[in-house]
Amino acid sequence: MRKMLYLFVCLVVCFSDVAFAQRVNGQGNVEALENINLSLERIENAITSLTSQNEENVYNQKNAKAETEIVLKDIKLQIREVKDEQEKFSKDLYANKIEIENLKNIVAMLQEKLSVFEKKLDEKNNMVDEKATKNPTDLLVAGPEKARESVKISEDDAFNLALENFDKKDFTESAINFGSNLKNFPDGKIFHKNLLYLGLSMKELNNKDGACTAFAKIVNSDEKIDDDLKSRANSELEILKCNGNIVENGNANK
Repeated sequence: MRKMLYLFVCLVVCFSDVAFAQRVNGQGNVEALENINLSLERIENAITSLTSQNEENVYNQKNAKAETEIVLKDIKLQIREVKDEQEKFSKDLYANKIEIENLKNIVAMLQEKLSVFEKKLDEKNNMVDEKATKNPTDLLVAGPEKARESVKISEDDAFNLALENFDKKDFTESAINFGSNLKNFPDGKIFHKNLLYLGLSMKELNNKDGACTAFAKIVNSDEKIDDDLKSRANSELEILKCNGNIVENGNANK
């Protein structure tokens, strides 16, 4: 911009010199001086105009630079926010991975405990099934001498304890307890009631032979038995469709 201004001034001065020479030769010194003053005034105006434009350009450039810096600052801030979010997401992801691993370990531990528990439960069930269902007639055989020595609770309490297991649908345990009551109280007043519930427990355990044997002993007993009890035993024999051999075998006394 300055070079152009300098060139313009030189052209004007040269032009003025030529004009001045012509005027001096033709019209005189006064008129030539007026022309020179007019030319200088024009030069000043041109310089002022160019200076003003230059200052305006500088001002605009400064404003543009300031606006650019603001935009860049905003972009940097947004980039920083994105980086912070990314870092937070990475931390949360890592924490979630750790939590998932911990949950996997807990599940594995619980599965192991469940496996051990199921194994123990199977062993217990096998022992109980062997006692209660494999040889069900053993529970119907009284051994009064040894049984009386081991009795520590009353006949009614022993029956109620077995009945609680029956009501809870723990038929294996109830079968064992009712069978034990038959051995522990062979001459008890509720012997046949224990026998009925032993048969009902056997029925629930799908041990038809054991259930039929118990119901048949009630039906074929020579002793005086409550009519409702005997009727229930008869009904169960019909429901189970017990064969004649089992019913005949039930004729044995308690």
